[in-house]
Amino acid sequence: MSLSHHNEEMSGETRKLFESQKGSAERLYKQKNRTAQRAWPEGRIGASDDGELAFAIGAHPEKELVCIDFGKPVTWTALSPQQAVELAQCLIKQARAVSSVPLRVHLH
Repeated sequence: MSLSHHNEEMSGETRKLFESQKGSAERLYKQKNRTAQRAWPEGRIGASDDGELAFAIGAHPEKELVCIDFGKPVTWTALSPQQAVELAQCLIKQARAVSSVPLRVHLH
């Protein structure tokens, strides 16, 4: 799987897409400013596990894009099955909000 767009820094224009996100806004802010304390609420899975990661999901309606802001460079992430389902639901919700065509979800 690959993603169409990415960058290590966020422009002011892109940042506006996430301003309405309330979720883990404080932790995301601290990650961006490198002041977030590392935490492993579900235990550490290995030496390269940097712990909890807040992120925001936004949408760019004019370009029909769903955007994810991790607040810092990220090489990998791991999710519990429930977290994976919740992420999928959030991505689908944003995709449906910006898509100009009906979208279908197929689970196999």
